[in-house]
Amino acid sequence: MSRKIGIVTVLYNSETVLSEFFETLSKQTYKNFILYVIDNLSPDSSLELCKSLASHYQFETVIIENNANYGVAKGNNIGIRRALMDQCDLVLLSNNDIALEDDSIEKLLIGLDQHNADMVVPKIYFYGTNKIWCAGGGYKKRNGLTIHYGQGEEDKGQFDKDQDVTYSPTCFMLIKKEIFESVGLMDENYFVYYDDTDFVHRSIKENKTLWYIYDSVIHHNESTSTGRMSDFYVKFLWRNLVYFSLKNYSFFYARYVVLYNFLYILIILYFKYPNNQWRLALKSYKEGLDLYMNSKTGYG
Repeated sequence: MSRKIGIVTVLYNSETVLSEFFETLSKQTYKNFILYVIDNLSPDSSLELCKSLASHYQFETVIIENNANYGVAKGNNIGIRRALMDQCDLVLLSNNDIALEDDSIEKLLIGLDQHNADMVVPKIYFYGTNKIWCAGGGYKKRNGLTIHYGQGEEDKGQFDKDQDVTYSPTCFMLIKKEIFESVGLMDENYFVYYDDTDFVHRSIKENKTLWYIYDSVIHHNESTSTGRMSDFYVKFLWRNLVYFSLKNYSFFYARYVVLYNFLYILIILYFKYPNNQWRLALKSYKEGLDLYMNSKTGYG
């Protein structure tokens, strides 16, 4: 019997992308899945549209309506718990600002088995282009930030090989259920950004494997819900980088990373950011330090 996959997606200001997300899910060659939509009290018409689409397409959809915006990390945790409670064998964490190829899920599952991996991710294009958004990823030693392999490159086949990687965003990540039992769930202190980095980093530290599967493909319309350079983005990016670094990196390397990026904000971003966002970045960096110092999280 084929394994049941719980697809978890967090809904917030997703009205413009939902129709294509549902349509491309409906065309999947792999059919044994349940879609769990976690609505974070989206202020647009996302929830109403989602209910309409769920009634139109044949695959099973479970909609969970939160009474507040709990953030991506907690939203994912709510969906993961429900998928595990429903006896799903695997969890697929997914953005909804994506379009899938017909065999995206099937190819991921084949890759998972072929490499005996714990987690797998596809090749991701910038929507409407042949440019790569992510072909797996890793870390920059100089500043501790994550990198997406191939980002911005025209796809000429240079990443057409499966690869064991140390990082990838959970834009579309298939995960064995056992990983959540040993590694835990998402750290809800992040709210958004770096929650997936933290989860993957903890998994790799426990010798779990993450593979990039090149022939599974999706198309990503980046930052539909939050805005690429909004104040929201600036705040949580720099706040969470500090928290992540101090929580996960070794003692001396974490402090090097925190100092390096503080100086980067102070000097370099002074000339790159608008003045209000530069000040916000500095304030948020301090908030990240306070969050780490005051945190008593139970997520590892």
